[in-house]
Amino acid sequence: MSNRLRFSASAIFSFGSVLLLATPAFAASWQNKVNYGGSTVMDLYVPTNVDAAPGIVVALHYCGGNSSNAHSWLQSSADQYGFIIIAPSAGGNCFDATPARSGERDAISKMVAYVVTQNHADATKVFAAGASSGACMTQALLAAYPEVFAGGSVLAGVPAGAWTGGNAYGWTTPADRTGAQWGDIVRKASPNFTGTRPKVQLWHGTADTTLNYMPNFPAEVAQWTNVLGVSDASSSTSSFKGSQDTWARTSYKNSAGDVVLETNVAQGAPHDLSGRGLWPDVVRFFGLDKDSPAGGGGSGAGGGSSAGSGGAAGGGVSVAGAGGVVGSAGGPAGNAGRGGAPAGSAGSAPTSSAGSAPTGTGGGPSSASGGNPSATAGAPGGNNGGNSSGAGAPSGTANGPGAVSTGESGGCSIPSGGQHSRGALVGLIVAGLGALVRRRRRSAA
Repeated sequence: MSNRLRFSASAIFSFGSVLLLATPAFAASWQNKVNYGGSTVMDLYVPTNVDAAPGIVVALHYCGGNSSNAHSWLQSSADQYGFIIIAPSAGGNCFDATPARSGERDAISKMVAYVVTQNHADATKVFAAGASSGACMTQALLAAYPEVFAGGSVLAGVPAGAWTGGNAYGWTTPADRTGAQWGDIVRKASPNFTGTRPKVQLWHGTADTTLNYMPNFPAEVAQWTNVLGVSDASSSTSSFKGSQDTWARTSYKNSAGDVVLETNVAQGAPHDLSGRGLWPDVVRFFGLDKDSPAGGGGSGAGGGSSAGSGGAAGGGVSVAGAGGVVGSAGGPAGNAGRGGAPAGSAGSAPTSSAGSAPTGTGGGPSSASGGNPSATAGAPGGNNGGNSSGAGAPSGTANGPGAVSTGESGGCSIPSGGQHSRGALVGLIVAGLGALVRRRRRSAA
């Protein structure tokens, strides 16, 4: 093949690769008033690149607001880390933060059960977070449904049991109530519970005059140190810099060395903490930032796998042939693919028909499972083509060249119908290359 023909073939494949990789991602949107079987309003956010078994955060708005006021708080983190957000609306001006297994608390527990079932969420990674009225409701949920929630973050609230207003504003926090008495309120809210209590993160500004720092914050600390069985002897101090405030932090560890209570105080911070840059640290406390970043990226070959790991995007589109075009939506080593199987394990993908590389080498049958660990010859150049599973094919697994497939929730995933346009594009590229080869042969003849 002449240098001119080689250049033309290379240009066609390079152009095709750019087009494939440049296909725009489609952002997820909120589902409003989801029918989960209850009357309390539920909004739901499932990110485009959701985890295979995602965590859940219930985001709880302040008095005078509604579910939409909590939409933006955690959305960017959900997009990045693949967890799901539930945003309920209070039945009145405020949430009824009475610590009891009934009413709005029971409705929210049903929302969680619905998402666990419908979205295959991880029931061990369910959290609540809220500001003001939502902060009070967070504590009520942790007290009443400790079997549902693994933790909660409280942005300027009152202790569980101090809210007296129902769906209207009202609270009473007796200064002479002991830590044990505050703890008893939590224990009585779920009297049959014998498991591990949810971990708690508390935030309060000293300039709060709505749900006053004194006596609420000391009462919150007394309540949860008693419930969780920790004390100053098991604590350590540090500081955290938010977008506007510096927070004095105390972390309390249990006997196993795990932080189960974290308190944060900022001098001069006001009551409304929802816009003061704390939400990423809330996600950190929940441990939901431990996943690999959602979305595409990386250079995993043949559908998104590098060094034996699943692609961070959970697959993607790959093209094989003529030396193998590197598949998109790869991921860093050791990270499981989003929306697919764990790293290194088999994951399913649509069956693609077998094809052969345009150069006539490196052909082989396509695999119906992109994560199939059997070693099948791939396209030349060392890149695995063909199917890509939700997790990305393990390192050393070569799929059939010439095949095109999409992995579930891949970084270059496309909406329904988009797969056909990509297949057409690949066919056009290959057809163009074939035409150049035939033209060259006719000229030579």
